[in-house]
Amino acid sequence: MLLDIIIPQYSENEEKIKPLLDSIINQKNIDFDDIDVTIVNDCSDTILSEDFIKQYRKMHLIYIKNDKNTGPGLARQKGVDFTDKPYIMFIDADDTLFDDLVLSKIIGFIKKCYPSYFVTNIASEFENGDNTDILLLKGRDTFPWMHGKVYKRSFLKERNIRFSEHIRHLEDGYFTTCVLGNISPNDVIYLDVTTIRWKRNMESLTRKKEDIPYSVRHFDEIFDTPKYTYEYLCSIKSYLRQSYLIMSIFGIYILLNSNLFDDPKFKDMKEEYNKRLALEYVNKYRNFFIIVSNEKLNELYMDQARQLIMRSKVVKIHKDLRDFLVDFDFTNKL
Repeated sequence: MLLDIIIPQYSENEEKIKPLLDSIINQKNIDFDDIDVTIVNDCSDTILSEDFIKQYRKMHLIYIKNDKNTGPGLARQKGVDFTDKPYIMFIDADDTLFDDLVLSKIIGFIKKCYPSYFVTNIASEFENGDNTDILLLKGRDTFPWMHGKVYKRSFLKERNIRFSEHIRHLEDGYFTTCVLGNISPNDVIYLDVTTIRWKRNMESLTRKKEDIPYSVRHFDEIFDTPKYTYEYLCSIKSYLRQSYLIMSIFGIYILLNSNLFDDPKFKDMKEEYNKRLALEYVNKYRNFFIIVSNEKLNELYMDQARQLIMRSKVVKIHKDLRDFLVDFDFTNKL
């Protein structure tokens, strides 16, 4: 056996998850002994029946349940810890494989070069009035999503790449950044194959229309995620750690000064987060910003290639970065 396909499940009933399982069992040109499929019920009352599971014996379907609700990240991690095949692929319960040759192409590529990690294309499917539109996204355009990515288990284990117990809603960005922190950008493999039909659910947690926008409701997690990611990147001495931290802090600043917090009822929240931004991030890492603003990247990176990567990231936001530096009183240091 070669590939574990791990599917987190919460509200998806048998009708909802059936298209995905059918798209797997209908794959052509593969030996089903090469794959295991594990569904992780995230402590949901929406239970898949034994009779339903038995329909998919051919593809070694396993159904396990979390003792408590943890969110999709830790549900995936339970699947990783429960399984043991050399390669891992995650699929959401309401998505499907793109066509009936996806797994033969993935397995064929694995057997050809046994990569640590590779990224494929995905098809983003969304409703447009009475029609369904499909947008093809190349692998390079799929960060931070987990769709269409395949991981070598030993690579994840050796580098201690796991979903964080602290991060419930931004788990894909955290996990993907941890993966990329271990790989040179030039070494990321992009397989030009479309593997996943991603059904963009406008009723999902991250896109519901509510009185309080998703990004505001979960701003604590948005605010803290860079801390946990930076800690991991430091633990492996990743060359991405400084550039990641700088861009993340700047991203929080941009969100706080966008129209996201325009509603007067969020005024106190915005002020509190700005205070925390200064205290917990900006003041703590002031030297990073001084170095970047003076473009003395050699003080962060001896390697010129890494200086170029950082410069390419910063140059896109340079005007706003100057505003940021003024707002946080860097002017006397420049």
